[in-house]
Amino acid sequence: MEDTLTQGKFKLLDAFLNNEEATIREFYIAEYPKTKYYILKNGGTIDKAKDIFQEAYFVCWKKLNSRKFKPKNEKEIEAYLFTIARNKWIDQTRILAKRKTTSINDKMYQLATEDIQASDLDKKDKQLTITLAAFENLGQGCRELLTQFYFHKMSLRNIAENLNIEEASAKNKKYRCIQKLKELALGKNHDLKSKMKK
Repeated sequence: MEDTLTQGKFKLLDAFLNNEEATIREFYIAEYPKTKYYILKNGGTIDKAKDIFQEAYFVCWKKLNSRKFKPKNEKEIEAYLFTIARNKWIDQTRILAKRKTTSINDKMYQLATEDIQASDLDKKDKQLTITLAAFENLGQGCRELLTQFYFHKMSLRNIAENLNIEEASAKNKKYRCIQKLKELALGKNHDLKSKMKK
């Protein structure tokens, strides 16, 4: 038995089923303004409207040719085409909104991270300044020992030999020098905080 959607049903459907270019083009030109108006009214551009309409038109054409869509008249094809275009635009705006939200969240996270890093760097700079100032106030013996150990990466044995002392003595001296440095640094830090409060 022949499908009810065979030729002769109505002119536009016949045109789609038989790929009648002139009629299909007329329909395309007549229907495009509805989609363009809808997309422009809802934040889109003419280029977006053209793209969406072409995609929707292609889907509609495929459905008609595969006979999965069985319209009773021309109005149903018009409504079907517009519905596809509208749904495609809604989907696209959702995707764009999601991307913008993600992009904003990423930027906020990046700014927060940069602020934290900048804050950490400021703290480290202050600490370094305090430590260097404290180091300058150490006695010469301590400065030499700590310079050899931390900056020249010398072993305590070599330092002991350079200073003509036992290795255990060098170790004890290093400990006392570090303690003294900490005391001076804490004092400097306290002085700095006092100045900032004034």
